[in-house]
Amino acid sequence: MKKEDRVLEFLRAAGKAYVSGEKISERLNVSRAYVWKEIMALRRLGYRIEAHPHEGYRLVGIPDRLFPDEIARDLGTRRVGRQILSYKEIGSTNDAAFRLGEQGVGEGVSVFAEHQKKGRGRMGRSWVCPKGKGVLVSILLRPILPPVEVSKMTLMAAVSVVRAVRQATGLKLGIKWPNDILAGGRKVCGILTEMSAELDRVNFVVVGIGINVNASARELPPGATSLKTLLGKKISRVEFARALLREIDRDYERLIRGQFGKLAGEWEEHSVTSGKHVIVRTIGRKLEGVAAGIDADGALWIRRDDGLQEKVLAGDVEHLR
Repeated sequence: MKKEDRVLEFLRAAGKAYVSGEKISERLNVSRAYVWKEIMALRRLGYRIEAHPHEGYRLVGIPDRLFPDEIARDLGTRRVGRQILSYKEIGSTNDAAFRLGEQGVGEGVSVFAEHQKKGRGRMGRSWVCPKGKGVLVSILLRPILPPVEVSKMTLMAAVSVVRAVRQATGLKLGIKWPNDILAGGRKVCGILTEMSAELDRVNFVVVGIGINVNASARELPPGATSLKTLLGKKISRVEFARALLREIDRDYERLIRGQFGKLAGEWEEHSVTSGKHVIVRTIGRKLEGVAAGIDADGALWIRRDDGLQEKVLAGDVEHLR
């Protein structure tokens, strides 16, 4: 542990009480001038630390930044978040996590960023989120699944996001098949799942999640909204990131234990697609009908106007009014 981290731990342990510079310097075996230097370094990072001439220092607030140490604090997950990386700016968190997968890094590594220069969604779309206003994370996982079942990972992540939002804010959001999280028809979150696979097995999967947390309406593209706009107040991105990793860890454990059926049931509870008249666009084809829900593989069934039903494993859904 670095000395500035140990100074921070002293302040955390003290709670609302002040800790004298003398006590900190004695415990760390450094000069009081060095303690002051580290206090200033923490302040530059955004930690709010009060100083009292006769009592010392106390921590009164943490920065609204996705620092790995802050996210990992009291996280308590089994796999997800085992290693946390965070960047001030990056091309794409999915690309970074994918490279780690190719390098053989173990599952659970979670790559966060304050800003993406080349964020993307499904079907080659771009993903735009104002700098420092969202939670952008890509998680590397190594499930034992055949490639055809990787769509389960996207549906699993959607359930995790909805539950994390409910815990953190009380808001009830809906899932549009397969990867959009909506509130009142406006997009709050997108999920992009990418994989490295051979013919019969998956090498690894990267689950990328982008959530509009504290952006204002004017900062977002048409058709999008944020948790702050919906709730009417700012949300701690660190606390939300922790909640999200915990929920994904829990649901991933259920998935690899063969309990996708339970996840699919939860997905249906939150679905805003099931029962809707929709158009599904796949590569080179357009299908119209009523969405009849998902099956045990996570595929969407469409009941056409002629009564026949078709199974869709991947595609882009448009809800018809």
